[in-house]
Amino acid sequence: MKLFPRLFVRCLLLVCLTTMFTACGWVFGDKGMFRDRGDDYRKARVEPPLELPEGVASPVMEGNYAIPPISDQSKLEGDFAVPRPAPLAEEAEHESVRINKLGNQQWILVDGSPGEVWPRLRGFLNLNQIVLRRADAVTGIMETVWMQPAAEGTLKERYRLRIEQGVQRGTSEVYVLQANITAGEQQWPSSSSNPEREATMVKELSQYLADSVAVASVSMLAEQAIDSSGKVSIEQPQDGAPYLKLDLSFARAWASLGLALNKAKFTIDDLDRSQKLYYVNYVEVSDDDDGGFFNWFGGDDEEPAGVDYLIKMHDVTDESVIITIQKEGDEPLPEGEDTRLLQLIKRYLA
Repeated sequence: MKLFPRLFVRCLLLVCLTTMFTACGWVFGDKGMFRDRGDDYRKARVEPPLELPEGVASPVMEGNYAIPPISDQSKLEGDFAVPRPAPLAEEAEHESVRINKLGNQQWILVDGSPGEVWPRLRGFLNLNQIVLRRADAVTGIMETVWMQPAAEGTLKERYRLRIEQGVQRGTSEVYVLQANITAGEQQWPSSSSNPEREATMVKELSQYLADSVAVASVSMLAEQAIDSSGKVSIEQPQDGAPYLKLDLSFARAWASLGLALNKAKFTIDDLDRSQKLYYVNYVEVSDDDDGGFFNWFGGDDEEPAGVDYLIKMHDVTDESVIITIQKEGDEPLPEGEDTRLLQLIKRYLA
């Protein structure tokens, strides 16, 4: 009598398993309701173009998202070992927002493309109840109406915010111009009427950009109108050495190059601004040089000898320069070394 319940349970279990596997095939199998459609594209057919009735014109289709040009044009020839990918952020002091100054000019450097930063500028103005008279995402310019500051004795003023693509791709530069009533009702001055008021606005705006979380919205008009491919690239001529192309004025490019060399661990032995030359020394750091156990006890105290290079800047236009690198004494560089060193410098240009 005890055998019957056990036999019944086993038969019932067998029926349930059979039903379940059959149902799984019906639901998830090749002919099931939720079949895998990952290979359906293999069966796709090329259909003939759509034929419109006579007298009906087909609109021209254009891509909404422009493909940026390839910045690095260097060629790789012969056998070579694939190098390690460069880290995304090597700067320990890297900040998402910082104020840069060169002479009397200052600007805010922000991580993010112009299309991403544009809505954040609007957010700052809205938060401070600053009314815009003009906003042009194509040129990247916002102009405020005339305002009367609360401070006693302060003249009526207005501001213009201008956003540009940064040196590196994925960054933006924001410039602030302040004008008070002495500059005239219609014209904007070449520089701020009150540098202190400009500095205050720059500080307030940069603090807002640093504290606020980047908004998810993007101004597609600003994103498409303002080139977001960066202002620096490595070019490789057909019959010549590679060089860095930097779309900046000489004064700013010279200062930016000096900072980049320091951050890239080049030692600047001398410089000649009139000849547009940096005399540098670079010590190659080996991947095996990790400060091992025996280095704790002194080891070899001799400093490794670096290689001396000449880094030359050449004017192309008023807003564009090229940068070349060569060994002192015109000694030829090993194949690919010039490109590798230029890529190292390019990473730190800002």
